[in-house]
Amino acid sequence: MVNWSMGTLAGAAWLLSACNGMASNGAAVQPSRGEVAIAASPVGASAVMRTADAIMAGQAAEESSDAAAMRAAARTLESLGARPDGDQAVSLSRGWNEKASLIDPSVSPPVYRGRALGPSYKKGLVSATSRVSIAQIFLAGKKASVALVPVSEKPVSIEVSDGEGKKICSRHTSSRPANCEWLPLFTERYQINIRTSESRPVPYYLVSN
Repeated sequence: MVNWSMGTLAGAAWLLSACNGMASNGAAVQPSRGEVAIAASPVGASAVMRTADAIMAGQAAEESSDAAAMRAAARTLESLGARPDGDQAVSLSRGWNEKASLIDPSVSPPVYRGRALGPSYKKGLVSATSRVSIAQIFLAGKKASVALVPVSEKPVSIEVSDGEGKKICSRHTSSRPANCEWLPLFTERYQINIRTSESRPVPYYLVSN
């Protein structure tokens, strides 16, 4: 039987932990920008906000052809059960996985299985002359959460009002998801207004629970 000293075991453990952060060529493995963006979501962030951050990161990854970051964003959406809104059939997670496989064929797209429903997302366009107003029912006693995800660097804003027209939340953004959360006292229909000062159409994603 081989007797290992405590010093030898400690050295082996240190070597193993060090190797876990190294690539096969000895270089440190660095996460991609998209993976960092997803990991940067605040601890305790809502599923809606984590979905919004993943969409933002996935878009950046798609623009830079970052296969690893696209897969990371897709995994996040899948784990949250995020899906396109009822009238939109485009699945971001499926699309990013397929594009990632074209860039890096060594990894096959995952097999999609049924998951619990999570936040829904919907892509739209808004301009100064074509404002967007969406009516959505939120349940009493259940935290309501919506997030506006900018697709470009153009300024966009989101405003939520209750059934009596009282403003609940107002946010402006151009570079990060803008989130509104509140606790409805009654089950009622809320109005979600999306605005921009740009004359040309500005794309966005709206995420809600």
